[in-house]
Amino acid sequence: MLCVNIGDDKIKIIDGKTSGGKIVVNKCYEVETKVGSMESGNIKDLMAFSQVLQECINAGAIKTTDLIYVLDNPRVIFREMVVPDVSQDKVKLIVGNEIFSDSKMANNTLDYIVEGTFKNEEGKKRARITVTYVSNDAIDSLHTAATELAMRPTVLDVAPNSISKLIEKFYKSNRNALEDTFVLLDYKDSFISLYVFDHGQRKFSKNSTLYVGNTTDTNYLLGELTSNINSVIRFYESRSGVNVTAIYITGNVEALSDDLLQGLAESMNMMISHLPIPSFVKGVDIYDFNKNSGAIGAFLRR
Repeated sequence: MLCVNIGDDKIKIIDGKTSGGKIVVNKCYEVETKVGSMESGNIKDLMAFSQVLQECINAGAIKTTDLIYVLDNPRVIFREMVVPDVSQDKVKLIVGNEIFSDSKMANNTLDYIVEGTFKNEEGKKRARITVTYVSNDAIDSLHTAATELAMRPTVLDVAPNSISKLIEKFYKSNRNALEDTFVLLDYKDSFISLYVFDHGQRKFSKNSTLYVGNTTDTNYLLGELTSNINSVIRFYESRSGVNVTAIYITGNVEALSDDLLQGLAESMNMMISHLPIPSFVKGVDIYDFNKNSGAIGAFLRR
């Protein structure tokens, strides 16, 4: 099975499989997206995008036919909502009316995950859901790119969901491996995603753009990371009354120097470490695991 993690700047490709409850990674690839081929997570030049995939398939002599896509950019909608606890069709109608106009609803495919149910102050059942949607044009382009390469697209995922699946399984498989309540910093080339997890469940997420050039200013980056993490922790702790006790880092961890991580730990007065490799993930070292954590999580099913 092939997982293609699509960002505006880079495409990450994982050749792997699931077997016996484990994710086995055979090979990892990372290629620059060709100028003009991607924009805001959508394919703008189908031929250029397909060519990038074909080059990776040829280079790795990949024979697999099933393909998973993961959309990984800060403009992907991943929104929490509270709705009546009703049937799936009614939930989609409620969410669609909340987010879209009638014309826009017809041009997008909407999906959601039920995070939990509860009763409100009036005793009525409510569901807490996380909603995402992708334009039908984007889905059609991804499907065409796969089929032109004799691949069978089976799943379209988004990075916040794939990361959440990975952490949820990680926590359930070994509750001593991670702190109960922590922030996960997913560091990308041009933006960061911050998540708060409590007992393996994602409770809050936020994307922030980073304005850091090729010659990275360590002090500036340290200040940006500290400010963003602090704001997320303060918001979550004030809302939940639960203290965050650790920060894990995933994504492009090699770009963050030991000095920067030490400075971040001192600024936050908190334990900071790379996200460790779960025992159910095989075939990667700590750097490849974190660089491709979003793609690896997409191999999991809820």
